[in-house]
Amino acid sequence: MLKITVDIFSGRPNPSWLIDDERANDIIKQIQKFGDIVSDQDKGYDGLGYRGVHIDLMGDESVRGIPSQFAIANGSNKNQTEGINLAKIIVDQMLRYEKLNLDLLGITPIDKNIQKIIFENLEYYEKNLKAIQRKTEERIKAAAAAGPIRVTVNDAKCTSCQYEESKFNPSFWNSNTNVRQNNNCYNYGRNWKTNTFAQPGRFTGQTAATMSCAEVKAAALRDGLKERCVCLPASEQPRRLMALVIAPNRDYHWYRKQTNGYWGHKPGGTNARNVDNSNVVITNPETCDRGVGTPLNYTDFCGYFYAGKSVRII
Repeated sequence: MLKITVDIFSGRPNPSWLIDDERANDIIKQIQKFGDIVSDQDKGYDGLGYRGVHIDLMGDESVRGIPSQFAIANGSNKNQTEGINLAKIIVDQMLRYEKLNLDLLGITPIDKNIQKIIFENLEYYEKNLKAIQRKTEERIKAAAAAGPIRVTVNDAKCTSCQYEESKFNPSFWNSNTNVRQNNNCYNYGRNWKTNTFAQPGRFTGQTAATMSCAEVKAAALRDGLKERCVCLPASEQPRRLMALVIAPNRDYHWYRKQTNGYWGHKPGGTNARNVDNSNVVITNPETCDRGVGTPLNYTDFCGYFYAGKSVRII
């Protein structure tokens, strides 16, 4: 049996399903034939949008030449052509396993719409592979921004409001595999590690019905967030400034203000970073590259929010 996860979303859970029939053996044989399509799940492209197909062996029986966890078509495989071909085959067959969907919350069903989103992004990835690989190498070399651990600042947009900014600290989110994979952009924006891939509204039992500004915003407000300029008292320290964007009907994404005028974010279960999809340090989440020209473009800017210490997310 194989667990398949397409690493593509930032906020909502990634599509993940089990393959429990003879097709699992077919995939294993294909991977054994082209061993150079296998890569570490922690390597490869890690920006907004499609980031690879993760495959996990679900039993403890070892398979010759194959690790128990690996990725294909993620930007770091030697044989990208065969990796992409196999990824397409896996996604093409995904609807057979609709009842083996691993998203227990039903936020990301295994259906034709999700399949269409994956295929669009796979095609974009294939056409722009060299540029994606170059951006990945540049991100790895980029140095983290320096600054004090935490400061209280006056909000330039709301003269009577204050909030706290922290030094960009990616190692907190990136150095531990469990933390990285199980915390998303909402965790990062709130600056609260829950290891639950937190969802707006889950704490109150009512998540967003659709991937829209109105729905995700309402769900986040139920968790305790406040719209910008609804000032939080000092007793709510540390107060965070967050920004919400939406890929309409597909996904959401959050950013958090850091010291030195920069914004940090964490696309899904990938590394936290302070650069956008063009590898430019983010100084304005409204104008940064949020997937421009890609099928998973976070076009809708939904506004800014404060998150005080009383905000609860799970």
